[in-house]
Amino acid sequence: MPRVKPITGPGITTSVAMESADLGIVRWDMDRMAWAIMFGDNFEFWRLKGEWQSPSIVMYDEDMNVIGVPTNDGIAKHGRRKQLWDYPHNNREYSTILPCDFIKIKDWWYVACMVTAGLGNELRTVFWRSKNLVDWTLTDPYVRIDHKPAGRNHPGKVMLTFDRVGDWVYIFGTGGLARNKPIWAWRSPADEFPYGNWQELNNGNAILDGAYGELSFRYIKGNSVLSFFDAVGYRQTALCVVAPEDDWRKANRVDYAHGNNFPQLYGGYVFSNSVLNKPNGMKFLVSQWNTQTNDPYHVVMFEDTLEAKGPLVDVEEPTVPPKEPEKDVTPQQLYELLLKELAASASTPILTPEGDKLTLREAIEQIFVKERGMHDIKGRPRHPKEKDDQLGHVLSMRAEGLFTQAVVVAIADRFNVNVDELYKQVQENLK
Repeated sequence: MPRVKPITGPGITTSVAMESADLGIVRWDMDRMAWAIMFGDNFEFWRLKGEWQSPSIVMYDEDMNVIGVPTNDGIAKHGRRKQLWDYPHNNREYSTILPCDFIKIKDWWYVACMVTAGLGNELRTVFWRSKNLVDWTLTDPYVRIDHKPAGRNHPGKVMLTFDRVGDWVYIFGTGGLARNKPIWAWRSPADEFPYGNWQELNNGNAILDGAYGELSFRYIKGNSVLSFFDAVGYRQTALCVVAPEDDWRKANRVDYAHGNNFPQLYGGYVFSNSVLNKPNGMKFLVSQWNTQTNDPYHVVMFEDTLEAKGPLVDVEEPTVPPKEPEKDVTPQQLYELLLKELAASASTPILTPEGDKLTLREAIEQIFVKERGMHDIKGRPRHPKEKDDQLGHVLSMRAEGLFTQAVVVAIADRFNVNVDELYKQVQENLK
């Protein structure tokens, strides 16, 4: 059970204002070429003192040295860590929000978090998303798994872990911080995760009986690795099978940390660059919390050996297909585009004459800007058959309406017709 080194604590994460922390879920960030490690409850100073946050991300290099925190421009070296979204801790409904696992699918990072009203009293598990690990919002549509009242949802969809295997995301879950339930498994098409339906594995039965805590699933070199806190055995364990649907009771096994010589342990998150079959090739992050003195309360790196169940193969990362070049839009396509914009949960871009992409709301704003003052819509209207940009079609229709209105007013004025009275009569006739 080689204990390598702590990765949080005074003098280690002081530079990012986080001396106390737990959990430590690991993902490699290809954009920044560094490890993004997501922590649970974390505090500015040792012994849980100072500002309380959760979740927060700190960036590490390949030797597990702190680099800084993620920013829109990359990494702020020794910048102050930031809670991923604002909320008050110990509010009237819940105490904290704890991350379970996070993953990048195409352009989006997704994280599953437990909204917790005290340890073992999880109210719901909710997904947030981000394109840069900095700006996080609730998923759209909102993915929320309620746990109260009891029985409304599956008891294992509380504390989740997941990883991509080919075209699928495999999901494993247990009952939360009570650590008194077995482990179940599901899978979802990767393009639909986390929104689509999750297909039950093992005919809906638990894949492992027992009482488990924090989970971590990673697909490594064609093999499936699942790590967990075993409450009955008071230890951290990792199993290996080939495919996620295989019988986990027949997996290869390593117990890589024990409570008898590393007391009050939990967590246990797998590095995706771990090496199977190699002595001490597996790398894990384990939390330790002395609940009497809050010293220590930190995350420690462990190494151990786990034998692969099948051959080691290189797995190609799924690629995003190249975008097709944009084509001219016909009026009918414009109409369908607007309908899609109004119906869709996300924004569909609308092209301006300058080639900028706007949301529908931004396009309407530009129309009003161009109409301000004396409705000086220059160069409008244009013939309907004349090639025009999307925004131009809208402006032309508006110009036609303004022109017609101006003609009506001019004729009425010449023949001494009260326009206001005329419109009232027309409205009465239309009723």
